[in-house]
Amino acid sequence: MADGIKSNRIRRLKHIEAFSAVISTGSFSAAARQLGVSQPAISQLIKVLEDAIGAPLFIRRNGAVFPTSRAESLREDAVSLLAHLDRFQAQLSYGRTGVLSTVRLTASMSIASELLPSIVSEIVADHPDAMFYVSSVPLSSMVQSLIQGHVDFAFHTRPLEHPGLHNAKVGVAPLVAVMRADNPLAAAKSLSVRDFAGQRIISSTRNDPAFHYFSKLWHENGVSIKTVLQSPFAGFAIRMVEALSAVTFNNALVAEKICDRDPNLIMRRVEGVDFETSFFLACADWQKGSDTQEKLIAAFETLAVNTSTE
Repeated sequence: MADGIKSNRIRRLKHIEAFSAVISTGSFSAAARQLGVSQPAISQLIKVLEDAIGAPLFIRRNGAVFPTSRAESLREDAVSLLAHLDRFQAQLSYGRTGVLSTVRLTASMSIASELLPSIVSEIVADHPDAMFYVSSVPLSSMVQSLIQGHVDFAFHTRPLEHPGLHNAKVGVAPLVAVMRADNPLAAAKSLSVRDFAGQRIISSTRNDPAFHYFSKLWHENGVSIKTVLQSPFAGFAIRMVEALSAVTFNNALVAEKICDRDPNLIMRRVEGVDFETSFFLACADWQKGSDTQEKLIAAFETLAVNTSTE
């Protein structure tokens, strides 16, 4: 019996890596390319794994590979195990060099699509061998992603509350009005809150502090507006300005990136609007003060300095 147990043990992590690669890529050949091994090697690793657990993990049909229900039940455990191992390796690398060779980032959708390209490019310019993994997850999932070691750093507009996390405030950006270039307000030398009376407005949603700020601002200035869309996503809201012939107020960092690409959009500061969006970089406590954290902060600061708010 002892020998049987011993023979069924999976002693090498390469079996788990092969399983995770096949289930994520959907094919043995793609998994082999991802891990830098031959396809027969992947097939052999999966066979050993299937023999060990006594059940098939993949169904091969018409050249495609489909995970069985048993494989689906193991997927999350495999991902979690490999994430913890990556985090362990990252901490070892940090202890030796202070720099992560692979940086796993997550961010809100607008930050990931509009700001992270500049931030990553800034770091790659000095560290061309660095690898990056970038994802976008909801705010509610960011804390767990960091605590469980699935990602190393998270950018967001709110601090992530957890005793095991450190939040560094990396910058602020004023809110600007984004409108179509042919909007009559775009030609004005200066704008005030009252100038927006009767305008079609794209606003944030009720769980955003900016929503309540503007609701109070419109009321205090006796301004009646027409809300035509609500969205928590800054990038989406700005891109809908042209189609809806509307105005949205969003942070200048994201707004400038989009306006630079679209000549039909223009952003303007508005006198009386003093709300600012804060940006935070969250990480596990052991990353606080690391070279990687400092480089990410410096890259964000460079991005903020180069943003015009005129």
